[in-house]
Amino acid sequence: MSAIPSAPSAERLPPRRYLGYGLGDFAFNFYWLPLQVFLLKYYTDVLGLDSGAAGIIVMICLIWDGLVDPLIGILANKTRTRFGRYRPYMLFGAIPLAVSFSFVFLPVPFHDTALIVYALATQLLFRTVYAAVNIPYGAMMASMTRDSMERNWLAGARMLFAFSGSAVVGYATPRLVAWLGIGNPDSAYFWSAAILSSFATLVIFASYGLTEERLEPVAEQQRHPPIGELLRMLAKNTPFLQAAAAIALFGFASTVTSASLPYFVQYYMGGEATMTGDLASMIPFVQMLAILPWTVISRYTGKRVAWISGLLIATAALAVLHLIGKPDPTMLFVLIAVSAFGSAAIAVNFWSIVPDTVEYGEWRSGVRVEGFVFGLVTLIQKSALGVSSAFVGLYLTWIGYVPNQAQAPSTVEGLRYMITLFPMLGMLASCAVMLFYKLNATSHARLVAEIAARTPVPPPA
Repeated sequence: MSAIPSAPSAERLPPRRYLGYGLGDFAFNFYWLPLQVFLLKYYTDVLGLDSGAAGIIVMICLIWDGLVDPLIGILANKTRTRFGRYRPYMLFGAIPLAVSFSFVFLPVPFHDTALIVYALATQLLFRTVYAAVNIPYGAMMASMTRDSMERNWLAGARMLFAFSGSAVVGYATPRLVAWLGIGNPDSAYFWSAAILSSFATLVIFASYGLTEERLEPVAEQQRHPPIGELLRMLAKNTPFLQAAAAIALFGFASTVTSASLPYFVQYYMGGEATMTGDLASMIPFVQMLAILPWTVISRYTGKRVAWISGLLIATAALAVLHLIGKPDPTMLFVLIAVSAFGSAAIAVNFWSIVPDTVEYGEWRSGVRVEGFVFGLVTLIQKSALGVSSAFVGLYLTWIGYVPNQAQAPSTVEGLRYMITLFPMLGMLASCAVMLFYKLNATSHARLVAEIAARTPVPPPA
């Protein structure tokens, strides 16, 4: 038997590449967090949509977003421009993204069916444009380096900036809404969205300027299989299937937590909107501080161990919150902070595990399709987020939630279950799936070496 080639020497990226790649997710979280935390409550308490209808609208739009993602991934894989394969989508999509985001929060004099249609149409538009910019950005990591540990550091940089962006926008959004709503409350969310998206546009431009895609010698010769063949190849990619399932289950847990947070704070804790903003800001701040520890832990223990350990910590914190009943505000902040620290392990390893599964698929099939893989992962992730958003909306209806009114005791108790029990179940299920994930740094390095050994290198010019 021939010897397995040794892994290629580690590639070291210059600091500006980490900075540039991280800035991209800083900007994207100016869009992502407001929709995750504030959109459902905006629909129910400001626009006046029924909570069940609002949840279903979010679900439809997220599933649509997920369906568009693989198509964007395929398009990005086939793109060849002087600006690169993935970066042009950031350059030319940043401004349409900002405009479509503002329209989601535009006040309109509609009611009933017309209001539902408007909310659905504007969010569908935004989700489509978001996919066109965000999917190529995510796929770009796999074209920046093949080294698994470098990807760990890129993922760490990405999450560091992502959490920073979330912390800023989580703190700023309710305060902008309160400030801009003086004298004209109906348009407060719209102008807040316009300000946030304008700043995010400038940051995306900076990310474009500081990143660089790695040239692959055989890129032009690579064939592009039809979708059916791609799906059959991914069906044989066991690490991808396991990672996708674990991501979906965690996505359910995290979305239920974030979407229920404003309701829990206002009606269970009796807090103001700024308390929701403080929690929404603290969560990514704690996760940002946890990036380095979890990056180091995953390097020395493996991504699977870090994933499971983080979720067990987060689950334990939510279990305590559930058991103690109504905590004082300090205890609430402490328990949410501990849960946020644990969940940061998933944020780090998510964006590092997916590129590893790309190489596993290339090793098995000989075809490299990172854009399609990232698109399909986000389809699965966003479908899970959509289902969980619909779950929150329908659950609010089921427990008798009435916007802007004192809630019945059974409704208040239902809010406690919504923010603790259901996320715990999703996290534990994600842990169970990751127990079977076997692709580690050693096996990944070996298969990358095999890929490198069989890849033809063009003669020098």
